[in-house]
Amino acid sequence: MQRIDLPAQTGANAAAPATADRPATGRREHKRPETQAPAAAGLEPAHDLAALLKAALGPRWALLHPHIRARFELAAGQAQAEYVGDMHQVRCTRLGALFARLIRYARVLPHHNADDVPFRFDVEPLRRELGWIKTRTYHFAQEIFSFRSRMTLGAGGELLEHFGGGLGMRVRLEVLPNRLVFVDDGYFLHWRGLRLPLPRPLWPGRFVLVHRDLDAEQFEVCIDVAHPWFGPLFHQEGRFQRLRG
Repeated sequence: MQRIDLPAQTGANAAAPATADRPATGRREHKRPETQAPAAAGLEPAHDLAALLKAALGPRWALLHPHIRARFELAAGQAQAEYVGDMHQVRCTRLGALFARLIRYARVLPHHNADDVPFRFDVEPLRRELGWIKTRTYHFAQEIFSFRSRMTLGAGGELLEHFGGGLGMRVRLEVLPNRLVFVDDGYFLHWRGLRLPLPRPLWPGRFVLVHRDLDAEQFEVCIDVAHPWFGPLFHQEGRFQRLRG
């Protein structure tokens, strides 16, 4: 995947891939998680998934590629959007792996290095407010690594992502040709509705996720986390499609 340089005003560029390579695990058949219950027929969500992006992007929503917009829209009766594919590369440096183990209670980042990892990503709209519940599942040879987060709109119109263990991240969106880019705008600790900003030296690193459209069915995702002092810590990239029907 081609690396994306964000506009100068963002103050962040996508980090270079980490270099800690391990032998490939080999391709495995993707399976729906057994704990995932099918969506109830005729269930109407309180909000469409696209509503959160529309609110966060404002007029820039119209600049987003039509294929990307369509991926976040729910048809009548759909309760969630389901995306499947392979993470072709999952990489972390030794320091990144140590950091992932230290925050394993939050299950935010896997500490494995692997190739061709079956991956599933589910997004469900919240019922009582504008937002999403996101569930990611990596099918590593060693384990199934799954975690959830909740993304909502802050009082100032910014996106807020709440992970397990009390860690949170402010998210800024950038619209580029054929791409939607998610960039962290700082981190915080959250507890029962309270938010405490984390000082910059305690930030896990600059997070950049690039959603790049390939065609009406397929898209690529590239994720990088780079620390301002220690350099690249995590790199992931893969190709996915949304399940229909």
